[in-house]
Amino acid sequence: MADQPIAALETGIAAAADPDPSRAKQLSRIQADVKRWSARFDEARKYDEEARLQYAKDRRQARGDSGFLVDANIIGTNIDNLEAFLYARNPDFDVSPGPAHRMPTPEQLRDIVESDEQLMTGLQQQAEQDAMEVGRQVATQLTADGVPQQQALAQSMQAQEGFLATGAVDKLVSDEVLKLRKQYAKRSREMKQFAETMEAVGTQMWKDAQLKRRGRPWVRSSLTIGIGVLKASWQERTEISPETQTAINDLQQNIARAKALQQELADGTAGYGARAWDAVKGMVGNDQDATVAELERQMATIQSGAERVVARGYVIDNVAGENFQVAPGFTISNHVDAPWNAEISYMRYDDALAEFGPYLAQYDPKGDAASIMCKAARYAPRKPCMGKNESVNVAAGSATAEDADEFTTNADTTAGCYVRLVEIWDAESNTVLTMITGVPYWVKPGFNPPATTRFYPYFVFPTSEVDGQRHPQSLVSRSIKLTDEYNRSLSAETEHRRRIIPKMAFHAGAMEEEEATKITKAKTGELVPIKATSPQADLRALLVPIAYPQMDMAAYDRSKIEAALERIWGVQEALSGSINTAKTATEADIQQQGFQARSSSRRDSMEMRLSELAEYTCQIARVYMTDEDVRFVAGPTAFWPPYQGPDDLAEFMRIEIRAGSSGKPNTAMERQSWANLLPLLQAGVAQIGQLRGASPDAIADSMEQLMRLTAERSGERFDIDQLIPQNDGTQPAMPAQAVPGSAPPPQGGNAGQQPPVPPAPPGGSPAADPLEPA
Repeated sequence: MADQPIAALETGIAAAADPDPSRAKQLSRIQADVKRWSARFDEARKYDEEARLQYAKDRRQARGDSGFLVDANIIGTNIDNLEAFLYARNPDFDVSPGPAHRMPTPEQLRDIVESDEQLMTGLQQQAEQDAMEVGRQVATQLTADGVPQQQALAQSMQAQEGFLATGAVDKLVSDEVLKLRKQYAKRSREMKQFAETMEAVGTQMWKDAQLKRRGRPWVRSSLTIGIGVLKASWQERTEISPETQTAINDLQQNIARAKALQQELADGTAGYGARAWDAVKGMVGNDQDATVAELERQMATIQSGAERVVARGYVIDNVAGENFQVAPGFTISNHVDAPWNAEISYMRYDDALAEFGPYLAQYDPKGDAASIMCKAARYAPRKPCMGKNESVNVAAGSATAEDADEFTTNADTTAGCYVRLVEIWDAESNTVLTMITGVPYWVKPGFNPPATTRFYPYFVFPTSEVDGQRHPQSLVSRSIKLTDEYNRSLSAETEHRRRIIPKMAFHAGAMEEEEATKITKAKTGELVPIKATSPQADLRALLVPIAYPQMDMAAYDRSKIEAALERIWGVQEALSGSINTAKTATEADIQQQGFQARSSSRRDSMEMRLSELAEYTCQIARVYMTDEDVRFVAGPTAFWPPYQGPDDLAEFMRIEIRAGSSGKPNTAMERQSWANLLPLLQAGVAQIGQLRGASPDAIADSMEQLMRLTAERSGERFDIDQLIPQNDGTQPAMPAQAVPGSAPPPQGGNAGQQPPVPPAPPGGSPAADPLEPA
């Protein structure tokens, strides 16, 4: 831009005039760093210029731009239909303990004990010591009974050998297996409780961040231009955090802006240079009374305390495809492997001055942040256009790459009241940098984001990737020629209909001019009396119908085009709201299955990104949420172990989303499937509980969970807790054998008998059964 060389010259003069040489040298290095990153970013933007041009074309085609006589916005309709089916609701978290924390079988526990050579050596020595103690007790008793010492010693040795022969080592091994099983059981319960806590926390974080409001535009962007981009971040006003377009509910920005306005009133034009004061006038205008009124209003809001002064929370943003930049050399969908990602956002000049002014003031010898901020390039929102009567695929040069941008450059400081923020996520230095176009310094200190298994907070949903292509191909670009052909055929048919209106020719010379005018001006169905110049003239000979071209509907058959569009988009005919051909139930079912198969690929791709978002959300929660925060969300029984780093969740948990939980449910099919499965589950719960000797409360809890799942799948909204009976403590619990639907007890000679308890070692308690539940 024209102002940038002037701004650079002014910055150089200011740096040279700085009385501190070391500070001037440091500022020069900062400017060189900003300039290098700015050139790197501009080069990447130029590299992807063709992609942004295609974005502009795809969006115009999606809104229905057409230069044809008649057009049908099939693309826009398909986007609406697919968006509703792909993202109908927020997906469900599916958090479960990792494989390392699953309960081993008794055989596996015994193998673990027996594989520990040091432990087995200790157990062997313990058994020998117990045997020696048994022998000593026998010898002492025999000696006391008057048995000769030699005979007592022999019987003592026999007692020791007999004790070892009864499996003393096996008893000690069984004790160790029982201890190990109790440890694993406790660990397993804790991990299960941790998984339930994490599900509740993650679900609440998505709800607070209004994921559904962001998810629908995310899918719509992917269907329109080929990619959708979400950005997730934790925002705290008291700490440095990533830039976001979704503001959390607090007054920090209002306070900063009020202070900036107060400074303007105190300094006036004296405290600013000419260019800085022009910037201030562009921000607040020349009317100082209006500035005073705005300051008083904001101060009154702050004093009222209607909002929290400091807020923190999880934020999910939509990032426009043209505002997301990936380092060249990597595909957009593989952006996590790129050395850097960047995001463009726009901010009002006064908000930028209020937010970044305190940090920028350090670069000016007089501490005047406005004199530095005024160098920023100005942008203005693009004037909205509801549509153009031309097709971007037919009219050459009708779109440019700049048409994809929501803001345009504007040198007028009054009209261009926005500045462009560029946030750079540098994976090589693990740093987030923020600059404003035209400002020669970083506008906020670089910071290191919280450690997670993925560095970037961006989640890209591509629609149709092409091998070897950096950018995915959108469904709009795949079908743009077909839709133009459809509109061309529809327009030709309409024009043909206009041209086949019945017409009559008459002999104008056989009647007076006035009589001929009556015929030409007559309306449809009107009786027109005419007088021919010759009374004997036959009117049938004077009026002759004109032949018109007949319409051949086969020439305007668009069924093949519609079928091709259905194959590209995967949207069946019934979803468009009209059925041209009657179908049997079998044909409709086959068509529905075909739609599910065609849309499942896109749903799988979307759910893979949502699973990554779920894992990232849980990792962010582990970093920022305290035990008090978690208990507020998940209740007093929440389990939240100490944070051990970004890999602790990978060690403890398996985090995904439930497959298909984000799409529109197929209610009828799900109900039928659940109705067939429910009786088997009920009988299985009762039988397993009986065989394991489970308590009636445990079986009742399982039955209650089945009822809750049934209520959820029914689609009805009612309070299931009102239908579940509870024991008030006045009635005894039903014995396990009497639970309805339970299996009879096992038959056999040992039915109802307890297994024999092995003998206890000297001075010890009876050995517990290693298979007994902990």
